Amino acid sequence: MALLGAAFQIGRSALAAYQSAVAVTGQNIANVGNPDFTRQTGRLTALHGGPTLGGARPGAGVALSQIRRHADEALEARLRDQLGARSSAAALYGSLSRTESLYNELTGQDLSSLLSEFFATVSALQTSPSDSTARDLVVASADSLTDTLARIREGLTRQARDLNDEVAAGADQVTALGAEIASLNVEVVRLESDGVTVAGALRDRRDALLRDLSELVDIQTRERDNGAVNVYLGSEPLVQFDRSRGLAIERTLVDGLETSALRFADNGASVLLRGGQLHGVVEARDVQLRDQLNRLDQLAGALIYEVNRIHADGVGLVGYSASLGAYSVVDPDAALNSAQADLNFPVQNGSFIVRVRDRNSGQVTSRLIEVDLDGLGADMSLNDLADALNGVPGLRAEVTADNRLKLDADQGAEFWFNEDSSGAIAALGAAPFFTGVNASDIEVAGTLRNDRRLIAASLSGETFDGGNAGRLADLASTRAGSALLSGRSIGDFHAAMITDLAVRTASAEHSAEAADAVFQSLYAQREAISGVNLDEEAINLTKFERAYQGAARYLTVLDDLSNEVLALV
Repeated sequence: MALLGAAFQIGRSALAAYQSAVAVTGQNIANVGNPDFTRQTGRLTALHGGPTLGGARPGAGVALSQIRRHADEALEARLRDQLGARSSAAALYGSLSRTESLYNELTGQDLSSLLSEFFATVSALQTSPSDSTARDLVVASADSLTDTLARIREGLTRQARDLNDEVAAGADQVTALGAEIASLNVEVVRLESDGVTVAGALRDRRDALLRDLSELVDIQTRERDNGAVNVYLGSEPLVQFDRSRGLAIERTLVDGLETSALRFADNGASVLLRGGQLHGVVEARDVQLRDQLNRLDQLAGALIYEVNRIHADGVGLVGYSASLGAYSVVDPDAALNSAQADLNFPVQNGSFIVRVRDRNSGQVTSRLIEVDLDGLGADMSLNDLADALNGVPGLRAEVTADNRLKLDADQGAEFWFNEDSSGAIAALGAAPFFTGVNASDIEVAGTLRNDRRLIAASLSGETFDGGNAGRLADLASTRAGSALLSGRSIGDFHAAMITDLAVRTASAEHSAEAADAVFQSLYAQREAISGVNLDEEAINLTKFERAYQGAARYLTVLDDLSNEVLALV
């Protein structure tokens, strides 16, 4: 009877092995809808055993010796890299699309339309310089233009804040994912320490977390011999076995814009990003968005300066009785074109004419003011300019406590400027049409808003002279361009800015689509290796079921034989 034990062992091992094989197949079928599941198969191994009653040595049956996960680590690494590339491209495209929508192009209220409308109303003023309605329309169109510039800039600033929030949220996600991966490392090592067990479910969960992590930041992984996975962000470790460093945020102010920078939580070291959603967000914020802000401010600054420069060369229906410069200097004793003066707009060597008119007699006194900024000897400072203007009969000039130029005409007199080749009047804001320095603070000067007769449509001061309004209207298309716009006109610069944004957005969309196509191809390859095929599993289920039934039948035969032997005894 002892020799019958080997035969029974064969049957018993077969029942156990095929029951386990059916369980593996069932696990595959149960997870057919789980995108993070990795298909498993059992490896059946013949067992060595002693002789049977007849002396033969067929073995001791079969055992499910190993459960194999069908995972290609090289493919998983490529899939993670492409996930990061796709997320980065999608984040960049999403941000550029949002920026593009802020400009609201191809509508009646876009920036190009409002620029055209403003210059059109100025052109209309040229033909009717004494018409109060025409002057009201100039101010109204200027208000619409400045409001739109401010709205777009505020939208860009708000978008930058939103991107900062995305960086902060991404840092929290990376920290949470890293901590969970470290925890799973401990569990995987503990379960697989016997050298036989494969912690499939835990490994699947860890692989899913690694894919989630790769969508946020570009990572590299290294699996250790004990089954733990170390994760690296650039050349710096993020997860080492049971320890995750995590990420934190450092907020800094860069050019007036708050920026959230990524740092490692343990030592504050900077994080180098090459891919992932956070890379796309940071690139959108620090490169694309900042470039748009700079260009918009450059456009608004040039509009302010060029309009003010021409406006300062003319005269309205009335002159100024008083003027307080819109812009201050840092050091009133420093040359006006020096860094120490730090004016927002350029001043150069040149001159201008200041005219003072007695309102009762109509007599006009004119003086040429030399703005000496040739770099030879002592160049003109704000204090020097105020002294020079004080020498003009009927005009008083002083530098205020906050270093601005203040001008006052004598009782019954008014003044204006002509032929300013230095740009000093515009740079100091002594006779402005616009105030402010960029898109955030540009607005129509309060003096013009309060008295629209001051809009300098005339060159000579004659009632029907609209020559200066014509010069203002020519700013829209003048080929001379602006020094603040690298020689391009305001219209050309704006058109180039919008075109460049459209090209960048289209390029980002193409990159996002290309990255997604590559990802889908890699994902299909992964599914071919790691995914569950129900037809294949059905065949395996049938095969293992029949094998189990055969083993059961085999044991039934052995039981009958045993009963017969016992009956003989």
